[in-house]
Amino acid sequence: MTGQRRCAAIAVALLMAALPLSAMDFIVRYSEGTVELQRQTAWAPLLMGDLVPGDAVMRLSQGAYAELGDGRTVLRLAQPGVFRMSDLLGGRRAVASPTVTSMIQGRVERLAEQPRTLVPVVGGTRAVEAPRQGDIEWVGGESVEELIAEGRDALVAGDLDSAFDLFDEAMLYATADEEAEVAFYLGYTLALSGEPRGALHWLQMHTPNPDAGWFHEHTLALAQVQLDLSMTSDTVALLSRYASSSQADRDTLPSVHLLLGVAHRMGGDASAARRELERVRSLAPGTDLASVAAGMLAEL
Repeated sequence: MTGQRRCAAIAVALLMAALPLSAMDFIVRYSEGTVELQRQTAWAPLLMGDLVPGDAVMRLSQGAYAELGDGRTVLRLAQPGVFRMSDLLGGRRAVASPTVTSMIQGRVERLAEQPRTLVPVVGGTRAVEAPRQGDIEWVGGESVEELIAEGRDALVAGDLDSAFDLFDEAMLYATADEEAEVAFYLGYTLALSGEPRGALHWLQMHTPNPDAGWFHEHTLALAQVQLDLSMTSDTVALLSRYASSSQADRDTLPSVHLLLGVAHRMGGDASAARRELERVRSLAPGTDLASVAAGMLAEL
């Protein structure tokens, strides 16, 4: 966060504390580009500090961004289009639920348990970078694979700062084939750290090979970040491609259909949301995912 944005955020936070907001009012915490509020038949610009009713309709231009909060919930919008606050809020509760936010955690823990392949290090330099020096092998650093493994361990332990530093170092030495995996972990770490825009940058940097061991985790992480930024049409496109592809994993599909239901709900398509949520209940009856789907269905 830049110094200017930090000062603006502090000012808005103080304003939120001072204003007697109604139970349904949100306040614009930050904005970029053209962000507008519908007032009867006209559109009025929204600026930092402005109030937005919970039943309002907003419009964002290309390249615009907005963050709104009511002291409990934060809404982020990073996609051009027209948005109804009621639709965004209807899906936001599911996005923020522990079942959804922890969707990838168990998968990363399983990845962290996989055996590691140690890569020799020559004279303090990673062996893939160093010229061969006879039969001499020196120890003095970690390979990219080892840095990724240590970063995963830090993620599992909840040490996000250390995880990011390890993945960041891995990116410095990653080959073209390794960059995609490192970018995934950088993006996932930023998502867990509450920085979805930074996470989106890394997660969109590469399209992973479907044969990669982290392909399904990447799909879920990217979809979650897109939903956190209210990028509903991008989420629907991403997950619809995945669900209809031959690479789709049976164990992943209930999560995919739940996120599709959330995306359609946030986008205002109740019929499509209902279809996807019923699919979750059919694929994974009695699970936490089915419980979240049932809760959303009850509100449609």
